Amino acid sequence: MSRISRRTLIAAAGAAPFAYALGGAVPASAATTAEAVALPAPAAHWAFDEGTGTTAADASGNGNTLTLGGKAVWGAAKSGAYSLDTTATGYAETVPAGPDGPAVDTSAAFSVAAWVRLARTDGYQTFVSADGKAVSAFFLQLRADTGTFAFTRLPADSTDANNAAAVAGATFAPEAGTWYHLLGVDDPSAKTVRLYVDGVLEGEADYSGGWQNPTGTTAVGRGFYGGAKVDQAYALIDEASLYATALTAEQAAALAGADPADTAPLLTIDTATAGPTVSPDLGGIFFEDINHSGEGGLYAELVNNRSFMAAATPLHWSATGSGAISIDKSTPLNTALTQSLKLTVTAPGDGISNEGFWGIPVRPRTTYRASLWAKGTYRGRLTVALTGKDGTVYATGTTKSVTGDWTQYELKLRTTASAPTTADATLTVTTSSSASDTVWFSNVSLFPPTYNNRPNGLRVDLVEKLAALDPKFLRFPGGNYLEGNVIADRFDWKKTIGAVEERPGHQNSAWGYWSTDGLGLLEYLELTEDLGCAPLLCVFAGYALHGAYVTGDALKPFVQDALDEIEYLTGSTATTWGARRAADGHPKPFPLTYVEIGNEDWFDTSGSYEERYAAFHDAIKAAHPHLKLIATTPVSSRPYDLIDEHYYQSPSAFQHGAHKYDNRDRTTPKVFVGEWASQGGRPTPDLNSALGDASWLTGLIRNSDQVLMESYAPLFSHVSNNVWATNLIAYDALTSYNSPSYYAQQILRTHQGTVVAPTTARALPGLNTVTTRDPRSGRLYAAVVNFGSVARTTSVEITGARKIKPAGRATVLAGTALTDTNTLTDPEKLTPHTRRVTGLAAAFTYTFPPFSVTVLEVDAPR
Repeated sequence: MSRISRRTLIAAAGAAPFAYALGGAVPASAATTAEAVALPAPAAHWAFDEGTGTTAADASGNGNTLTLGGKAVWGAAKSGAYSLDTTATGYAETVPAGPDGPAVDTSAAFSVAAWVRLARTDGYQTFVSADGKAVSAFFLQLRADTGTFAFTRLPADSTDANNAAAVAGATFAPEAGTWYHLLGVDDPSAKTVRLYVDGVLEGEADYSGGWQNPTGTTAVGRGFYGGAKVDQAYALIDEASLYATALTAEQAAALAGADPADTAPLLTIDTATAGPTVSPDLGGIFFEDINHSGEGGLYAELVNNRSFMAAATPLHWSATGSGAISIDKSTPLNTALTQSLKLTVTAPGDGISNEGFWGIPVRPRTTYRASLWAKGTYRGRLTVALTGKDGTVYATGTTKSVTGDWTQYELKLRTTASAPTTADATLTVTTSSSASDTVWFSNVSLFPPTYNNRPNGLRVDLVEKLAALDPKFLRFPGGNYLEGNVIADRFDWKKTIGAVEERPGHQNSAWGYWSTDGLGLLEYLELTEDLGCAPLLCVFAGYALHGAYVTGDALKPFVQDALDEIEYLTGSTATTWGARRAADGHPKPFPLTYVEIGNEDWFDTSGSYEERYAAFHDAIKAAHPHLKLIATTPVSSRPYDLIDEHYYQSPSAFQHGAHKYDNRDRTTPKVFVGEWASQGGRPTPDLNSALGDASWLTGLIRNSDQVLMESYAPLFSHVSNNVWATNLIAYDALTSYNSPSYYAQQILRTHQGTVVAPTTARALPGLNTVTTRDPRSGRLYAAVVNFGSVARTTSVEITGARKIKPAGRATVLAGTALTDTNTLTDPEKLTPHTRRVTGLAAAFTYTFPPFSVTVLEVDAPR
């Protein structure tokens, strides 16, 4: 049954539920909504029927009188004559505590209930709580981070950051103006807290840290945190009660006036009602050179510090034989590469060696492309080799003789059939001179086979993993990498195009290493071609991560840079920058729809983004009125097409926050969730995080009329440079693997229809779900995330379909423990599996495994 029909049913019960609260019999008028269920006598019960005065009597007879505070008044009732109205800010509390101390012992089993009608659905709002010295012993509340009702307990009376809350949260976003019955249950025997809404079990969480509220104060309409009264409720609250026991599911249904048959587990999929169209741009990827994602990662260059520009010392280089090496600033290759490597030769075999990015990978029967620039007093040939740490040569080649002028030497190195598969190799360049000679080197490079054989290309296995995600767009060139810690370290796109030896590179100050900019603007664009996705261009907007910003006339060159960059992408060859793109090897323009102005400008406390965004907006719209602009924080002086929101949260926060956008104001600007990820697992997410990510993604898909685009972050991490803990894909020099979160997202992205089919999950705590439908074939894709440790067996009802084929498919990612994960040594510990399922019909039963992500495919043409 849908939630709406349950509301109607509950409303029909009228005041009947409150006979149960006082231990009375079920009136005949309520016999159709609930069987007679005995309820214990409450420890406290406030009917709020006074209508006058400043106190609310405890109808249980236990003396826990509430005193109204703030602007609390009497309001319209759910039951009886009046309710407590806290919509104008106010609350009621026991002052002093009842004659026997706290109304209920919160260190033991207890339950708390109330009817609530919200005036607002934003912020943290607490309806019933009990004060500790630092925090409330419990919160029956609406949570701002999830937008849903919850019953929350902290394990100790402390605001310590490690004092993680147990949150039993609802699976839907409530509406203003509707009465809901909330019941929180602390059950120490099961080590569980539960939340019932309208008699239906909505949430469960593990909890075993019960403690007694020491002050004895019970509050209605507010919470307590950090020694202060907080979490004001903007609501009508009626029939609040406390019980010194853990109420059962049957008692929860009775207390809410619900028919027990209406509270059993049920998953309902409505094919007759069309929900939002799934945004065709929804699932994309975001690339930022972090954790050596570019240098030593996606960018296939195997030589570390190939340009010798990374430091004043020969970083990642060493001398071979008896030679000596140093950085020389007096012998530049050109105006871009102003440092070279000087080798002083004293004997045959003297040379240079590069360690690569934690090793250079070697495979048998593989051809590598080597190139280098050299000049010197040495006139012999150079031997270029891939060499093992034990001196074994896996592949070798020789150049022409060195001259006194800078010359580029290119050659191919092919490993033999007997070469090992190893990352324990180096690149060496040696001389044969027996005299005292000098050789200078610049831009020494080594490439393995690249994706689509591009000459300055990308690592094959990593691009293949991106392609398997079926991305709709690529957001680039990054977040903090775009800005740099200081303006001089920004991604200066004009210095990232053209021949690689003419790119000076820059310090990736945000993440602590040098970027050669071999992975430049054109390489990003070519990646979008290889993936068949659209570019989403982020332009530098005059703000650096450490706080420097530019406004006024000083901003104009940066605005012009953005216009030039857009012209490089989209301009014809008759334009200045379109001609430059053609000269760089790509005459055809690239498609462009979205341009993002800056990155995370909410960090700019100066407030300059208002002016900076306006300058970029006006210039871009004047030159390219069709382009859509993305703002990184709200502005008021100019419109924007999307707002970029970023979320890095715990897995449980994403689980409970899956309904964040359900009740969003549909008249506000659309959303681009440009960065998001559950935080847990290093260097990649564990199963716990994967379930959080999948839960969050169900909400984004369900609301893709509002969230038009989304991309996980960060994308990559080298296992030897894991600066940001949790990343989608990890690798070393030789191999790579996908995380459980990768597979969870892949399942949801690649098993998806074009229209959302409204889906209701009832009495299925820990489940998040979204169903999409292909109107042409009638195929349903029911995605269900079971965050719980027990299998959830539920009735499934499909309404509105003309027929349902009895056989379908289920694709499942599941594990036995939340800490399960994939690694380099066990890359397929958690992978999805597809199986055939039978017995499908308009009504059938299905079991969703514990700790699982499932997409159930059902053919249900209308």
